[in-house]
Amino acid sequence: MEKFHELLECLSSNDYQVNYAMAKSNFSCIMCGREVGEFRDAATRLEYDISALCQSCQDACFGTRV
Repeated sequence: MEKFHELLECLSSNDYQVNYAMAKSNFSCIMCGREVGEFRDAATRLEYDISALCQSCQDACFGTRV
């Protein structure tokens, strides 16, 4: 639940649009700042396209999908 609150803070930040654009242009995660690696499947890749969250942060915030 802690990661979910961290995500809410990230999404409601005054700098969200700038952070999102930077993450997408650098192919990095908007939340942890690390370079985005492999995605588990097409759905998690699409989630990155929408939210700019890496696989690890997606798993931490939303749980692991099988």
